[in-house]
Amino acid sequence: MARNKNGSWPKPLLALIEVSHSREAMQQFRDYKLDDGAWGIFNEMSQEMLTVVRPEGSSCVIMSALLAATLEEPLGTVVPVVAGALKLDGEYMYGSHRAVDGRRVFSENGADWDGHCWILLDNYIVDISLGRTARQGHCRAPLARRVLSAFGEHVGMIALTNSRARETGLLYLPRYVLTSDQVLANAGGAMQKFGL
Repeated sequence: MARNKNGSWPKPLLALIEVSHSREAMQQFRDYKLDDGAWGIFNEMSQEMLTVVRPEGSSCVIMSALLAATLEEPLGTVVPVVAGALKLDGEYMYGSHRAVDGRRVFSENGADWDGHCWILLDNYIVDISLGRTARQGHCRAPLARRVLSAFGEHVGMIALTNSRARETGLLYLPRYVLTSDQVLANAGGAMQKFGL
């Protein structure tokens, strides 16, 4: 999922965003650049979310949706919520090589889905749940050990470029981008679950 030499995300990922949102939304995401003010908003809102949302396993979809829904208006851009697989050193930790029927899975609460979810912002993969999942031991032991050794014993949200993820042995493989309706529904589910 590395950006191309010209700094844009690969065409298959941009196509997923266009299918789930629109061509205009994909172009807005593709062209968006975080400035200092936007970084401040992003840091403040994500830290607040980590403070008010209790750590809990299997919450990557609802937490990613809540973060995306919270950020879109103040940042003035589309914040894609990506569902897919996560590999560590070439081995699947979440998900598989199979495609994700996101229209079905994320309209039926994702009960039979074994993948992972994250958001994209500028050229960053933003994973709001993996750090806390690793700290609590709610993921496979090799993944927990790697996350804690790479990002520290108190890791919360992880925001890193694709090249930095690869240096850590992590490979995020997008399979589906949630629609706006799915993001809002899952964000509402997060608010209900966490009493926000």
